[in-house]
Amino acid sequence: MKKNKLFLLVAVFAAAFLVLAACGDSDNGGTAETQPATEAATQAQTEAQDEPGDLAVGDLAGDILFSWWGDDPRHAATRAIAEIFMEENPNVTIDFYYAPWTGFQDVFAGDLMANSEADLMQINFNWLQLYSPFGTTFMDLEDPIITAHLDLSNWSTEDIDMVRTNGVVQAVPTGMTARVPFMRRDIYEAAGLNIEDINTWEDLKAAGRQIQAELGEDVWAFGKLGNASTAYFMFSWLEQYTGRQFVDDDNQFSYTLEELTAAFQFIQDLMDNGVLAYGQFDSASFNSTNENWINGHFGAVFEWDSSINNWINNLDGGEELIAVRDHFTLDNALLSGVMTRPSMGFAISRNSDYPEVAAAFLNFMLTDQRAVELLGTDRGVPANQAGLAHFEELVAQGAIGGAAIDANNIHANAVRTTMSPVFEFPTVRAIYETQLEALVYGFITVEEAAQFVYDNIQAEIDAELN
Repeated sequence: MKKNKLFLLVAVFAAAFLVLAACGDSDNGGTAETQPATEAATQAQTEAQDEPGDLAVGDLAGDILFSWWGDDPRHAATRAIAEIFMEENPNVTIDFYYAPWTGFQDVFAGDLMANSEADLMQINFNWLQLYSPFGTTFMDLEDPIITAHLDLSNWSTEDIDMVRTNGVVQAVPTGMTARVPFMRRDIYEAAGLNIEDINTWEDLKAAGRQIQAELGEDVWAFGKLGNASTAYFMFSWLEQYTGRQFVDDDNQFSYTLEELTAAFQFIQDLMDNGVLAYGQFDSASFNSTNENWINGHFGAVFEWDSSINNWINNLDGGEELIAVRDHFTLDNALLSGVMTRPSMGFAISRNSDYPEVAAAFLNFMLTDQRAVELLGTDRGVPANQAGLAHFEELVAQGAIGGAAIDANNIHANAVRTTMSPVFEFPTVRAIYETQLEALVYGFITVEEAAQFVYDNIQAEIDAELN
């Protein structure tokens, strides 16, 4: 399908002027500029070209556009995988649109409205309910046109059911993810702390006080967090405190005004005890290139395992500096506070002229051993069972490893809850994230923040779902 590339470019510039702050959360991916495949990825591609793929794809022909967000390593690996596929299918052309996370959702939504979306799209889990509540926006992946090329049996029934909307399989998940503490050994050890001894929120507050006493008031146990990470902290604590999730089975907001007030006070306490930095300390965007993260003023990040690599790659010392920890807990917690969700998914456009090409390439990208090795952990640990088998072989061989795998093992073995898609609806997020940001900068009180969320959030949930 020929795509309107001009529309994409216009939308990129237009996105910068949108006022909905929730759509620009840098926590969901890197902020680096897009780049072509790295030399290492290109070499791996060249060496692999004589090896057959795991599944025959047939005599395919067609031109498709593939869109995704991420950082440079994800871009490079994905392009290299596409180049291998095109080498083996010379009548196929895969064009690309890729970018950092910030602004990507705005472009995506605009393309859907204009019917100019890519043939194959990386999507967020909550976009299924947000953009396709009736299961009509994206291609039904159980359509025989798709299943002839994409083997859905490689996912568990539970995984497939998570990406059904109105009974229709609208996407396939790449894997499950959760936010996990990634803590800098150098900072904690310099303050005389053993990271393994920090298990509860009270332990973390004590660590924050000790770090500032030993290293100075410009060093923080965590530091600045993006709005989404701060919110995850708060609502994770609320799950532990109340034993209830964000919404109930009828999508009714679960928390009372008193409980919300306690939760905002919890965030204030983290700031007052050297864990989270006050907004005035650092007004720069918080992403993997933040100078205070790189230079050792921020002691940890609370990040998705599928997005951690770029944070680590920007440290002088890399993986050796990072300790991956269990999520902090509350004494007598009623839930673990570990909120998991599909890290991302892939959907195929109903407007595609060549859905079979998109399906075949998607199957190749997620199941071929060369593709799995090239991608590594840049989209997390695979949910696709064929891809996971290759992944585990590569881990055993030492070809893939690192903090992302350690983090996945932590949340995969935790007693966890599944995040409601409603939690990440942009307008719903805007309700609680704007109040958290205002609290961090000292513009409002704990009580004012709690009252605003309590008064407004259910109406926004209802507006999105009805």
